[in-house]
Amino acid sequence: MLSHWSAAALWRLPLIGSWPEKVHVTTPAESARRSTTVLQRHRRGLALPPHKLDDLVVTACAETVIDISRVSSFATAVAMGDAALRQHEKHRGSGLLLGASLGQMAAALAAAPESRGRARARRVLEFIDGAADRPGESLSRVTMHLLGIPAPVLQHRIVTQSGAVYYLDFFWPDQGIGGDFDGRIKYVDAAFRGGRTAEQVVADEKVREDEIRLELRGYGRWDWQVAGSRRDLAERLRRIGLRW
Repeated sequence: MLSHWSAAALWRLPLIGSWPEKVHVTTPAESARRSTTVLQRHRRGLALPPHKLDDLVVTACAETVIDISRVSSFATAVAMGDAALRQHEKHRGSGLLLGASLGQMAAALAAAPESRGRARARRVLEFIDGAADRPGESLSRVTMHLLGIPAPVLQHRIVTQSGAVYYLDFFWPDQGIGGDFDGRIKYVDAAFRGGRTAEQVVADEKVREDEIRLELRGYGRWDWQVAGSRRDLAERLRRIGLRW
């Protein structure tokens, strides 16, 4: 049964960093088989019934997030947890089994037979938020948390003077400060361009930024490098006027 990172890939959960080279599987606790150079075995019992995806048996999405939360970095687990919540909400009622609710993840943690990493997983469940739209936003939230920055409002709706409606990734209403994670994928991946050229996307983003700046006391954007650096993100946020 595929589990951990291998199950996460099939559940279409994002990873911050590189996917491991080994395939991760879960086998019964009494199994005598060992890991190999290409296969990482986890001998243990399951908390939830497995699922079948693309003709492969995998751990439930909720259990997959808990497994990752036990053994990976906080940022990696939060990105997957945020995505699982977002997928669950997006596909609710569609019949698709993508994503997991917070209740399902909490149930997976409570029913898990192993105690290792339980506190780490609980910390992840207390932090994740399905409103985070991309893994870069999840990473930004984790870095803000480590900096002691008050939690921002996610996906804040803003109507500009022209009547255009935009959504800010991050907004601090008490200070009138907003920010966006700006990954390169929206410029280089056709799936995110909506039929526009990369040049059109750049032009549209410039118009969006100019209009948003007129509505806020301060506004900034940052990329992966800044999102993952406490020093760089703190400097960027202080530069646009955020105080904490």
